[in-house]
Amino acid sequence: MNIVFVGGWASSPSQYPQLAETARFLVPFSEFDPEELPALLEEGGDVLVGWSTGAHILLKECRHLFVRFKKVVLIAPFLSFTDSFPVRLVRGMIQGMDKDPAEVVRSFHENCAEPEPPAYNSKESAALVAGLEYLISSKIEISGKVLLPDLTIVHGNSDRIVRRKAFDKVMTALENVQVVEIEGGHKIPEPELLSIIKG
Repeated sequence: MNIVFVGGWASSPSQYPQLAETARFLVPFSEFDPEELPALLEEGGDVLVGWSTGAHILLKECRHLFVRFKKVVLIAPFLSFTDSFPVRLVRGMIQGMDKDPAEVVRSFHENCAEPEPPAYNSKESAALVAGLEYLISSKIEISGKVLLPDLTIVHGNSDRIVRRKAFDKVMTALENVQVVEIEGGHKIPEPELLSIIKG
């Protein structure tokens, strides 16, 4: 099965080791800028997965490419990150990246309900700050209902990063979408993720 996984802010293949063994794992900002993503997905595949910021970028930049995949799964998608996470908190994270970036990243992963946070890579500091700036400004404007092929959106009922009101805005904007509600936080356990992808 050909799977493309577009991660979130400060994500790493080590968070989903089984998936990373076979999937093409793309990390925003450290590996590509959002506007570069369409070119990376042109060939299509079996399953396209976006998590959090990755889901947002896919909805914003790549909706026209969803037809090239048999299935699209968006986990914790949002139209605007600030619908869920106040600008002041994101700016606080940006300021914190100057003082103690490892702690900012560790705290973020903790809020994601990540049991084993990936190690902080100091070489990615500038990319992570660029990602936070992007999350403050990036918004998806959708007028009317959008129908996208074979789309599943997933939300954890105790997600502290993309809260219910932000997820509901995505659900309202999309037509004929399959919604999967799970018990858990922002980071879906790998067995459940694999079940959703292959289901």
